[in-house]
Amino acid sequence: DLKQLYADFGTEVKMTLNPFVYGTASSPNCFDEASPCILEQTSMCVIHVATQAANGDAMAAQAKYVPWLVCMDSNGDPVDQCNQQVGVDSAAVQSCLKNDAADLLKQYLQTDAPIRATPTTQVNGQQVKANYAAIKQAICGADSTVSACASVVV
Repeated sequence: DLKQLYADFGTEVKMTLNPFVYGTASSPNCFDEASPCILEQTSMCVIHVATQAANGDAMAAQAKYVPWLVCMDSNGDPVDQCNQQVGVDSAAVQSCLKNDAADLLKQYLQTDAPIRATPTTQVNGQQVKANYAAIKQAICGADSTVSACASVVV
């Protein structure tokens, strides 16, 4: 559960979230919506805008885009509501969709190419089952000093 994972690990563990697309830039496909995958492209732009606003600080960027994705997944994808709730600049996201989404889509198509199922979850590059217990065990196995690992035996 992303919400619980972020609550427990989000301030100490860098998370990389990849909106999943496949196909081609001119005809992208995704699992949860019809092409051209506008919600996936919006997610790409939220990550892009949050990263730019954080001046390269990955933890500050994820403090925006992970809660945004939790909001989207928990509430039926209300983009404007989630932007406002987590402090993402809606105008910057719209600008990104207009000006940067095509390039971001190409980048994510390349990044997502090796993925064969969703969700695909990795800890330090190693495949992990996509459930809270397995991910927590993997994180704590990799770094037992993370605060949420205090009660975990690995």
